[in-house]
Amino acid sequence: MCLIALAWRAHPHYDLILAANRDEFHARPAQAAHWWPQTPTLYGGRDLRAGGAWCAASAAGRVAAVTNVRDPAPAAGVRSRGALVHDALLQSRDMQTHADHVAAQQDDYGPFNLLLADDDTLQFVSNRGAQRRLTLTPGVYALSNGHWQEHWPKIDRARDELLRLLSGGTVTAAALFALLAERVSGAGGQVPENDVGPNTEQLLSALFVQGREYGTRSASVILRQRTGHVDFFERGFDRAARITHEQHETWDCA
Repeated sequence: MCLIALAWRAHPHYDLILAANRDEFHARPAQAAHWWPQTPTLYGGRDLRAGGAWCAASAAGRVAAVTNVRDPAPAAGVRSRGALVHDALLQSRDMQTHADHVAAQQDDYGPFNLLLADDDTLQFVSNRGAQRRLTLTPGVYALSNGHWQEHWPKIDRARDELLRLLSGGTVTAAALFALLAERVSGAGGQVPENDVGPNTEQLLSALFVQGREYGTRSASVILRQRTGHVDFFERGFDRAARITHEQHETWDCA
C-alpha cells in the first residue's frame, strides 16, 4: 500500500514538504527518478510497464503524486493512474482548474487518490469514497490506499510523526526518510479489515512494507522552499529492503 505524508504551508521555510513510499510488485519494472528525455521538464521515477509516474515534480516546481485505492470491484478505467501524474505536470492550467478537469474524467482511470500542488494551491481528487474533490487548507495530511481521512493506523502514524518533526523543527531529508523507513506492523486488531487476509494486512500496516513479492520499491522526499527552490530525493529498494539507488536533484523553479 502506497503512503503519502505532506505538509502544506505549515513550515516557515518550506511551503511544501512531501514524503512518499511507493509499494509495488518487485517484478514490475521501473526507472529511478530522472529528468525524462521525452518530457525534459518532468523529474521523477517512471513505471516502465504503463509509462506513467507515481510521484514527480516539474521544472516550475509543480508537484503531483498518486496512490491507488483498494476496491474489490473491478477497475473500469482504461488509462493508467500514472498518467494522472505525468499529464498534470505537462499541462499549463493552474492545478485547481486541472483538478476539476480530472474530476470530470475520473471514470477513465482505475481507483485513485491524486494530490496536485502548484504555487498557489494543493488539490485532492479521487474517484472513490464520499470525499472526492478538495482544495486543501494549510496543514499536515497523510493518505494511503483508502478513502480520504480514513483512520488506518499507518496513515495516522505517518501524519503524527510528520507533525512531530514540524513541531520539533527537525524537518530534514534524513528525518523524513527515517519516517518512511518504519517497519513496525500494526498490533492485532489495529489494521483495516479487507479481503487480503490478516497476515497480509499485518505486512501492509507498516509504513515501509518488506515482502518477497510485494513491498516498498522507492521512497521520495520533496522539499520546496518558499523561495521556489526544490530538493527532490529518492531511494530505491530491492525485495530485501536494501537500497539500490539514491538520487538527489535540486533546482530553482523556472
